[in-house]
Amino acid sequence: MRIRLLLCGDVPPGLPEAILGALPPPYTAGDAERRHFNSEECYDRQRAQVDALCALEQVPAPPPGVVHVGLLSVDLFLPALTYVFGLAHLGGRRALASWARLREEGEYGEPGPLTTRRLLVEVVHEAGHGLGLVHCAVPDCPMHRSLWPESVDLKGVDYCPSCLATLRETLDRESTSSASVSP
Repeated sequence: MRIRLLLCGDVPPGLPEAILGALPPPYTAGDAERRHFNSEECYDRQRAQVDALCALEQVPAPPPGVVHVGLLSVDLFLPALTYVFGLAHLGGRRALASWARLREEGEYGEPGPLTTRRLLVEVVHEAGHGLGLVHCAVPDCPMHRSLWPESVDLKGVDYCPSCLATLRETLDRESTSSASVSP
């Protein structure tokens, strides 16, 4: 399974490559492309944040074998939550990840190593949701729920054995069903 990073807005040079180069199995080398993102359409002036669900609707459906993850620097929210680090359509292969709230305290400009790692974990987390994984009870699994940036630091990049097995079953089922379809 490949992850295509959709670079929405200002994405520092080297950040997409750092994320793509560190993706765990079952992901293979992905790619990145610039994407127009209309943040004004989703901007909530009262909250001074971007509605994550509205922004997710701007992420296009991917081709087979790919998960699209939009990378953003804007602060995201959902109506019931003060902020979110990302969002995905469960099983829909479309996701968002933002580093706005994942920045290390006092960090300005280009994301440093800690912010880049946090964003990598968030990309893996949201891609997992995009492939149908739900939140996991294993604390160091990237699918474990994170409510604050420091909790992302407690998670690894690799899926726990249970999440990885579930993900591999999903991918195997999909490859079997697509191979059995004839034109």
